[in-house]
Amino acid sequence: MPVKALKAEGWALEQPEVLRLMEKLRNSGIPLGEYVEGRFYRGILTGLNEAFVIDGETRERLIVEDPKSAELIKPWLRGKDIKRWKAEWAGLYLITIPSSVNRGWSWSEEGTEQKALRVFRDSYPAIADHLIQRKDKLKARDDQGKFWWELRSCAYYEEFEHPKIVIPAITNGVQYAVDYAGHLSNDKTSICVTEDFEFLMGLLNSKLLWWVIRNQAATRSGGFYEFKPMYVAKLPIISAADTKKTPIIALVQQILADPDSPDVPRLEAEINRLVYDLYGLTSEEIAIIEGNFNERSS
Repeated sequence: MPVKALKAEGWALEQPEVLRLMEKLRNSGIPLGEYVEGRFYRGILTGLNEAFVIDGETRERLIVEDPKSAELIKPWLRGKDIKRWKAEWAGLYLITIPSSVNRGWSWSEEGTEQKALRVFRDSYPAIADHLIQRKDKLKARDDQGKFWWELRSCAYYEEFEHPKIVIPAITNGVQYAVDYAGHLSNDKTSICVTEDFEFLMGLLNSKLLWWVIRNQAATRSGGFYEFKPMYVAKLPIISAADTKKTPIIALVQQILADPDSPDVPRLEAEINRLVYDLYGLTSEEIAIIEGNFNERSS
């Protein structure tokens, strides 16, 4: 028995037909990470959410005190906000001050922390006062920028501004969402940036790729799975002609227009059928996947 035929979690033996199907799917396309040309990123780690993550009331107060505060306050998503097809924003915001390592601020080149802090307070007084109240905790962070009021170094903040797929790190179901609004998201998520996001949403939210990741991702108690980039980035994405992609995209667009519509299950069933066909599955192979879902739902 080859080692790859043993699952990492518990060393459980897989059925031969399952192994053959997994091998077929892996060979049918390229890993998602390659398909999106490496534009696959972890969400942002603040090191101290109580300082940087604020609610709408705090946002309004900071902007009233200093209108320039609005420049640094961005809408914020958490892993728990990511649902199937959509993100349910909870009205939270991130005070977004990228490290001077990645961005040139008016204080970035000051020779001492004291001088830099003075410039920061002159530039954004309301936000500076908000963070100074938490100075000791901010300075104690392992993850911080060049100065204690900055976020850790991160070279891909601009990627969050593009339409993107947002993926929760831990989930008990297939839950990929699209974000068009430029939300930032926390370290309990990852993001996938691509112009082909509608086609990919059809594949990723299909039964087929849900079945694949359930057979390769680490599991947690309670039926949860780790949707970490190391697992999701390996999902096999098939290259398809536009004539094959267009019907899937059209169905995805209908769902994204109204993710709560009672028509969604019907549209998803049609997507599943098209995805099975796209990957060239036989009726026997489809039965393996459908049977697996029926067993787990019974």
